[in-house]
Amino acid sequence: MARRKGHREEELPFVALMDTMTNVVGVLIIVLVMIGIGLAKSVRKVLSDLPPVTVEEHAKLKKEVEETAPKHDPRQVDEENTRLHEQLKTASETLQTMDVTMEKQPVKLINLDELKAQLDARKKERDEKKANAEKLLAELDKLKAQLDTTPVVQPPPAIAVKLPNPRPMPEKADIRHFLVAGGRIVFINDEDFLKRVEAELKKSESTLAPTRETVKDANGNPVMQAEKSGRLTPVRRIVFDPKKLADYLARARLDTRELKVEIPLSPNSPNIPVKLTAQPGAGETVDQAKNLLSSFQNLLRKFKADSKSVIWFHVYKDSIPTYLAARDLVDQIGVPVGWDIYDAPSFVRYVPPEYTVNFTPPPAPTGPPPAVTIAPPKATLD
Repeated sequence: MARRKGHREEELPFVALMDTMTNVVGVLIIVLVMIGIGLAKSVRKVLSDLPPVTVEEHAKLKKEVEETAPKHDPRQVDEENTRLHEQLKTASETLQTMDVTMEKQPVKLINLDELKAQLDARKKERDEKKANAEKLLAELDKLKAQLDTTPVVQPPPAIAVKLPNPRPMPEKADIRHFLVAGGRIVFINDEDFLKRVEAELKKSESTLAPTRETVKDANGNPVMQAEKSGRLTPVRRIVFDPKKLADYLARARLDTRELKVEIPLSPNSPNIPVKLTAQPGAGETVDQAKNLLSSFQNLLRKFKADSKSVIWFHVYKDSIPTYLAARDLVDQIGVPVGWDIYDAPSFVRYVPPEYTVNFTPPPAPTGPPPAVTIAPPKATLD
């Protein structure tokens, strides 16, 4: 009869058991070594802290230590060995109950190459962050240095500005224009300059104006004007050649010691502008204008005698304080006054519309109608 096969029990491999026992014994040895090292360090510390002694004192203390040193008890050593054997036996029994087969409990081995690659990536990331941090710190130091060397900005002194009190412009007011630019107050005698330009246009009319046009109203009828005798005659428009007129007026010497005269003709307009710009050193400063005998105050007193005179300041952006000081002088004398901000340190007037230059209007736009524009408000006194 065949022998019945007994039940096969899974046993813990002998090699694994020996490894476990060796690990336990190794741990115990390491513990004993650490205890010995700790005792040696304690002894050295105690010896280093002891005060210096003589040879006789050392011998006496050594004798006392030897007499008081405890003796090892063999029973305690046996008990410690028994306890360690019990722990070893318990560990062995625990290992026997573990299933260490690869099929039932696979063990995942550590991939050292993968860990090394991760470590290299982390080091590279750390170096990049360190470089960025050093760059930011250098920039911070640079900004701190600039801040330390930057002078403290002192605000300009406060300027008292009066609130405007709008009033209507007098009818048929005779406006006297003043240009306030470059810290100086310059009287612009624009009417006189327009008359001088008109005189030059009349002188050159026969040679520079090849055509004359009759001015017509919106209905196509001629615009009539009354002569000194009362007889009505049609208004004529004198049309100049722009290039010839510009060359002629450039040689006319219209400049004065106070103002420079320019005729900046535009190809997009038939009108003839007269641009007046203050000469270097023209006009008066605030300190000069405060003198009772200054030209500015003499003009103010002259204009005050005319009830229709109105002082009007054209203020460039660099001379607001100058305007405020000049305005105080005008208010003290009591002349009506108004002002506006000018985008250029010059003043422009146009000659009467009967004097024009050749102009070809652009074609009418074919796109959407132009945007609705709002007329500027009427000039008022303040």
